[in-house]
Amino acid sequence: MPSRNMPPKRTAPRRIDGPSPAKRPAPSIHLDAGFKWNLQALANAADAVENGGKSPVSALNELGVRVTYTVVRQGGPAHCPSFTVAVHVADMTFEGRGHSKRDARAAAAKSCLSALLARAGRVLPAPPMHQDFTSDELARSPPSEFQCVEPKVKNTKTVVVVPPTPTTMVFGASAPAPAHKSPINTLYENYPGLSFLCTFGDGSPLESAQPPLQLNHSMRFKVVCYIKDQKFEGYGSSKKLAKLAAAHAALGQLAERTPQPHAAPALPQPLADHVAKLVNEKFNELMKDDIVHSKRKVLAGIVIVTNNQTNNAKVIAVTTGTKCVSGEHMSVRGRALNDCHAEVAARRCLQRHLYAELYKYANSPNPTLPIPDSDLEPVTGGGYQLRPDRRVFLYVSTAPCGDGRIFSPHEQNEPEPDKHPNRLARGQLRTKIESGEGTIPVKNSGLIQTWDGVLQGERLLTMSCSDKVARWCVVGLQGALLSRLLRPVYPHALVLGSLLHPHHMYRAICGRIEGHISSLPPPFRLQRPMLARAASAEARTPARAPSFSVCWCCTSPTPEIVNATTGKLDNGQPSLLCKQSMFARWQYLVRRLPLLPQDPSSGVPVQPLPPNLDSLLYNEAKDLCTEYQLAKACLLQAFARGSLGQWVHKPLEQDQFVCDILAAAPQALFA
Repeated sequence: MPSRNMPPKRTAPRRIDGPSPAKRPAPSIHLDAGFKWNLQALANAADAVENGGKSPVSALNELGVRVTYTVVRQGGPAHCPSFTVAVHVADMTFEGRGHSKRDARAAAAKSCLSALLARAGRVLPAPPMHQDFTSDELARSPPSEFQCVEPKVKNTKTVVVVPPTPTTMVFGASAPAPAHKSPINTLYENYPGLSFLCTFGDGSPLESAQPPLQLNHSMRFKVVCYIKDQKFEGYGSSKKLAKLAAAHAALGQLAERTPQPHAAPALPQPLADHVAKLVNEKFNELMKDDIVHSKRKVLAGIVIVTNNQTNNAKVIAVTTGTKCVSGEHMSVRGRALNDCHAEVAARRCLQRHLYAELYKYANSPNPTLPIPDSDLEPVTGGGYQLRPDRRVFLYVSTAPCGDGRIFSPHEQNEPEPDKHPNRLARGQLRTKIESGEGTIPVKNSGLIQTWDGVLQGERLLTMSCSDKVARWCVVGLQGALLSRLLRPVYPHALVLGSLLHPHHMYRAICGRIEGHISSLPPPFRLQRPMLARAASAEARTPARAPSFSVCWCCTSPTPEIVNATTGKLDNGQPSLLCKQSMFARWQYLVRRLPLLPQDPSSGVPVQPLPPNLDSLLYNEAKDLCTEYQLAKACLLQAFARGSLGQWVHKPLEQDQFVCDILAAAPQALFA
């Protein structure tokens, strides 16, 4: 019987000057079933597959033989299926495996081509090693996983040596990227039967006719992961990111139940996620009917947690903003906010809350007796302090501007935390610039800003948020005025929504000064906050930042909308967070509450309150807390010893004002 696979005969051209030469038979191979294939056609098919010009299935079909494919087995979990396909050629059968039917067919076809070429003495290059991405270890499989059932053909592995490129010779060979397993796959493997439910960020179903408009970009979708009787939430700008965040949250909380010896103390991930969730949900609640002011670039908040329990967490402040006041709008009466960055505004909202807590004691019959529902308690001998079971958590949706954000987020796979810890770009004090975003390093010569120079056009400089957080870790969040009434209030933890590099952030807030600071007067110390990143990561928004700041404190039901350019409300009125308002609250309280005693061992003379507070200047009131000023001086000396630059102060005239609010109702002042 003639072979069905014989290629069509080519008629050689006859020569005119003589008889035609004898025809040479084409090299071929014979199969057991009587089929005979042209070796040159097989070689061409192999070359096409090797060069990527054709798929193995197409190359095998074009050889002209009847080929049939059959799915032999199908298994594996839903997120990682496995298929085995058999190809039947003549009386031979070959098998191939893959995560899809298409990949399995291609594997079977390539196995067939390899077997046919092996009979002719030629070997196809070994296919790339198949790796199971759900495995914790790299796959250690033979060069080819294609199985030839009948007959079995053993492939030989070819080793290809890649010559070094100029880039490799200059920068060195890059280390292979580690094989990471998706947290979703990890959950499916370890907790079968789990389920995911996706909704909009406010909980409304995806089938809603009108999606909510007030949700911010990073909380557009919400995914809840159900594992038995537990649920874990995640948010994101897309369904995929929200599901990934929910998986991270689940793994983080479930991992907390497994004790890990010799682990460094770190903030529990469920607590960090809960803090971030509370701040974001509160912001969405406040901006539910205000689409215009719901636009933001940086969100910050302060949460006080009792006994580190998530069910005992209270949101104190929620703020937004990325701008500073314009130089022409500086106030000589303390009525304008100089810095409307979200972190700085959140700290001023916390101060407003602390004033309100002290106001409760000022109205009590005996200010020395503790009030059960207050976050503060009296101190023996005078003054007050934050209750020992209270912890202050600062949340920021991204890394604070300045030294904490000077790194490349895509170049973290380094063998060391920092190969150049002493170079000038590391740890330098930096300032924000007027009418712009970002920061620049300060000059070591000691820049002095003057009022008339700024009004004439010199840019008003403000210290970066990273530098201010570093200052709060030494002198506290309460500020100079409250230090006459209150012991330092330190941030217990810093939770970021994105751009957390632990080494750089630790250096920015405390690491760069811990080797240079000394002689801090008690009760001041160097606080080292815990660091954590929320599982629901913030998405980068390259849009232009709005020129307003939303400032909400738990003492008021509605937020203030501050024009960051003028430092005042849109109607021109001062904000309740301005220096003038803080000064008025302080004067009201120091007349009615016992002051915190000063430590005589500090060597600084104690300055009593003047008899006439009405003529007291704001900067003079700040100087009355000698221990605070001494701790601040130690901080600035530590920056100087480390050659990190000198702190840039505002013009002196800004703090030389008296209190103008003399007859305001206390209920309105402390609201």
